[in-house]
Parts: sequence; structure tokens; C-alpha cells
Amino acid sequence: MKKVILDCDNTIGIQEKDVSDGLAFLFLLGREDIDLMAVTSVFGNSSLEATYETTEKMISDFGLENKIKHYKGAAEAGDDKTEAAKYLAQTAAENKNEITLIAIGPLTNLYAAWKIDSDFFKNLKEIIIMGGITEPLQFGEQTINEIHFSQDPEAAEQVVKAEVPVALMSGNLCLAARFGEKSWQRINRSKNKAIRAYISDKIKPWYEYSSEMIGLTGFYMWDVVAVVYMMAPEIFPYNKRKFVSSREDLKTGQIKTEKAAGRLQDSGIINLPSTILDTKRFKDILFSAWDQIKIVPKGYSSEG
Repeated sequence: MKKVILDCDNTIGIQEKDVSDGLAFLFLLGREDIDLMAVTSVFGNSSLEATYETTEKMISDFGLENKIKHYKGAAEAGDDKTEAAKYLAQTAAENKNEITLIAIGPLTNLYAAWKIDSDFFKNLKEIIIMGGITEPLQFGEQTINEIHFSQDPEAAEQVVKAEVPVALMSGNLCLAARFGEKSWQRINRSKNKAIRAYISDKIKPWYEYSSEMIGLTGFYMWDVVAVVYMMAPEIFPYNKRKFVSSREDLKTGQIKTEKAAGRLQDSGIINLPSTILDTKRFKDILFSAWDQIKIVPKGYSSEG
């Protein structure tokens, strides 16, 4: 049983806001081999109040108020006096080398926890991050801004260079994980009727909006890549690199690396996968986890 904490900027269901944090949460909820210890919310895709309330709503939808802890984190870069930071620092110290921390928003909460306890990173088992770009993200003539590292470059620099195994899922890697027309048809087929209906309702506006924005049917499952990587790292090429981005680079989310000779737990040594080797298996793993959710969300029926 993997002990996991999810740090996220969840906006699933908010008009014209990304849905991938919420889909990642549902993936973790469906895995019986995951002990989701807590969710910590952070600003990013929207304001802290919006991301926090979105996750609160999801926890309530599934009746998990007494089962999954949820803490409010940073409202902006430099906001380090938060419940989330205190929880992260304390829980890592109490569970040394046991917790996988999945960070799929700006890294402010993690940086704040390190400020509380300088052994915070060393106390973790690993950190899996979705953020940064290796080259500009372009859709036709439109360039999409990076929004995780760039919103708190100081935190990004400290976390990615932490002395703990770090796996970094770049925005460019995530382009291999598109939720397109076939995925849309699949989510609307029966199987776990309540969960699939819930997901369909939550993602439909974003599916339609994103299709227009990127010029392709569907959307990219940015943050979902991090949680699937945790459970199936073998479908990603191992690519050990030395992280050398400056804080100035990180203001635009730019990931710069060099060849690496050290170990993943050494400062700045990261795994930077470049693609997904088997996208069919990626989606099968994802859909299987969603279908394993046994709780019927409020307002839905298992009979469809």
C-alpha cells in the first residue's frame, strides 16, 4: 500500500478551467493499493479559494469528509504560513521515507514545508511533479504559457533540486496524453455508470472549450500523467538528467538539463521522461482505476 499525498490546484467543473487535477484525484481514489493520506490545495489554475472549494466539493460528493484530510495551502508565491505546509512537514517527519508526494500545481506548499523542516525533502520517499516545459508549447500559432513553475520560480528551484528522488513530468511529455474523441466515447459507455456519468458531466464543458482552444478534439491530461507514472513507471522512458535551470529560466517554466552521473536522491538529479511508450496501456490503467471507485457520488445512481 503506497502512502500518497496529493498537492494540487484543482479546478474541475469550473468554467473554462482545466480538469486534470480532479481526474488525478479520482484515479487515486480508485486504486486499492493507494493510501491517499491527504490533499493539500494551492493557488494556480485559479485562486486558492476556488481550488480549495473545488476539492472540498469533490470530497463531499464522495462522502469522504472523515476519510481524506484536506488542508488549505498557499494563496500566492511566498505564502508559507499555512495549514498545508505544517501538515506536510509534520507528516513527512512522522512517516520517514514512506510518502510519495505528488505535486501538480505551483510548488509553494512544498517549499513552505521545507522552510519549517529542513529535512522535509529527505523525509519523503519520492516527489513526482507535473510542471515546466522543455520547449515552447505551441498549438498552431498560439503559444501556451507554463503555469506551475512560472508562478513560483523560487519554490520550483528549491523543490526540483531537493535531495530526494524526483520525477518530473514536463508539459511537453503530457502532450502524449490527450483525452480525445475515443476517450470521450469510452467515458460515456456504461461499465461503472455512476462514476463515468460524474466524470462526463464534470469534463464536458472543458472538453468542448479545449477542443476549440488547441485546434484538436479533446484536451491534454496534464496532471493525470503524474499519478499514472507513479503506478506504471515502466511505460515511460527513464531519462536521468541534471537539472540546471536558473531562477530566471523558471520564470517561464523553462527546464534545462545536462547529462547526469549521480543518483536520483542527489541534489538536482531527476528523471525526466520524454514521452509515453504505450498510450493505450496508459489509458487502460486510467479508466480501470476510475471504474474501481465503489462510492456512488451524490446525485448519481449506479443504475445509470
